[in-house]
Amino acid sequence: MKRLTQAGFTLLEMLVAMALIGIVLTALVSFFTQGSQASAQSSSRAELQQELLNAQQLISGKLREAWYVYPPGQTITMTGTSLTQKPAGGNSWLVGTDPILAMVLPPELAGGAYRFLAYYPVKRSVWVSGTGTGSWRSPGLDATNGDTWVLAEYRGTIAAGLGGGPPATPPIVPTSNTPNILSDYIAPTTATTGFTTTSPTDNTYTMFTYTAANGLPASAVNPVNSVTLNLATTRKVGGTTLRLPGAAGTYTISVYPTNLGKISAN
Repeated sequence: MKRLTQAGFTLLEMLVAMALIGIVLTALVSFFTQGSQASAQSSSRAELQQELLNAQQLISGKLREAWYVYPPGQTITMTGTSLTQKPAGGNSWLVGTDPILAMVLPPELAGGAYRFLAYYPVKRSVWVSGTGTGSWRSPGLDATNGDTWVLAEYRGTIAAGLGGGPPATPPIVPTSNTPNILSDYIAPTTATTGFTTTSPTDNTYTMFTYTAANGLPASAVNPVNSVTLNLATTRKVGGTTLRLPGAAGTYTISVYPTNLGKISAN
């Protein structure tokens, strides 16, 4: 009488098969994870670049209208709140030393008020805390990127009657207005752990530089004739720190205001 035998896998063969399946699954998960991270980084790059360039173009457009640009050495104090706080702390900004651009635009209508504008960075975590959860001024919590900056715009009005020529003394800065966020994830201009490096590449930079008509640095006695805007953006996405336009570069544009000392922008 013949014995019937049943073919099957041995325990060793099953363990080997399971190990192979595990390797294949691990490779597939890794592949799709890397693809997802690459897609997220690519999307973030595009968003960061577009937002920053839009902000730069807006500032440039306002600067071209400027009737007066506050020179290096001038102190600008807008409010005592966290929304006008320097990344280094304090609310008194020194033009040319701190990263701030302040200007006065002519009246939109004859006899109207002059318009004060200031652009400056605030530490992101400070801005989010100062605006409060749910505020339309808040870009949202992001603890991983709390040490990046946001670029803010502060607006105010100055009474009419300043005249048509450049003022002998800088116009008084309007105070106690509420600023708005202009752009998110601004790269710090000073050494900041996780977002700037000094070796092997120094990617700190100067946000605003001022030049007089004679080509020398502008000052209270050497009025501003042009301003160069230098901006960069950075953000940690999926464990990787993105920085645009590159490891150490900035988006740079030089602007020559065409209304300096004029009564009207039109």
